[in-house]
Amino acid sequence: MIIENNRVLIAQNNPDSDHAFKWEFPGGKIHSDENPQTCIIREIMEELEIRIRIEKELIPVEHDYGIKQIRLIPFICTIESGSVQLNEHLAFKWMNYGDLSNSDLSEADLRLIHIPANQKILKEYLGK
Repeated sequence: MIIENNRVLIAQNNPDSDHAFKWEFPGGKIHSDENPQTCIIREIMEELEIRIRIEKELIPVEHDYGIKQIRLIPFICTIESGSVQLNEHLAFKWMNYGDLSNSDLSEADLRLIHIPANQKILKEYLGK
């Protein structure tokens, strides 16, 4: 979860993705030779061409989409350098915390923001 100016970045999936047109917090799959922190830094650079700094880890979410099971390991991050370039998504937007639940997020991402401990941390980082 990339935070800037008290808002969170979400990105819209391409039509050919497993979750076409759904919005998500950018990230990706961990390679066998990396840890979750290394993964998110690499994935954000690949997907958005920005350098991030990890601020805090949130509580993970496990979700079964039927076609695949995922374990979402979330981090709160800030931008160190670069500007967002879309390499794997249709669009991106900056959202206020209160609008996230109404933004057609993918199911795992929606579950993530409904965990009370994650809500508390997000509110702290978003100045709520």
